[in-house]
Amino acid sequence: MRTAKTDARHTDTAQRVLDVATELFFTNGYPATSVRQIMQACHVTAGSLYNHFGSKEDVLYAILMRSLNDSVESLLRAHGAAADNATAQLRAMVGAISIFHSERQLEGLVSQTEWRHLPPERAADVLEQQKRIRRLFEDCLQRGIADGEFTLAAAGADTDITAKSILDLCINAGKWFRPAGRLSAADLARQHVELVTQMVGATP
Repeated sequence: MRTAKTDARHTDTAQRVLDVATELFFTNGYPATSVRQIMQACHVTAGSLYNHFGSKEDVLYAILMRSLNDSVESLLRAHGAAADNATAQLRAMVGAISIFHSERQLEGLVSQTEWRHLPPERAADVLEQQKRIRRLFEDCLQRGIADGEFTLAAAGADTDITAKSILDLCINAGKWFRPAGRLSAADLARQHVELVTQMVGATP
């Protein structure tokens, strides 16, 4: 039964449930959002929803893991496509994480806050993926320092704080970014890339 529900989450109905629930969790918070509200907003029956997800907790967990897994994949693709040096790889990853959180801003913001409502074993899965994302940036920063490309260590900044600052910059932009505003997701990403390049003391 567990496997069937896991497989069912790839259907159009499941994706609609996840997308609508993301909006509700962002707007109302996870505790204040009921399964009935999710069903009504998605126009699905209880039987249809429970055919895909066993509980509201399952819905939240699926939202968070989908977002984080997709984020990791986008970073790995960007890293792999960049030239073999720390500056190019960092710029590629910053661009990827910025665009991801601009285009899927609600998922990113929900992932940063609502994971606290999960039980410990599931919260640990979410935190591990968040740490994996941060480690990708930390590893790139450490390589840039070792290769003499980045001057952030000489300025007294360490890789842990710098990686967190980069992620805060890109993820928190989701709080104010508006797709219909004067900047597109790509425009914002270019600015983030240049800001981070200067932050670490690299040559563009």
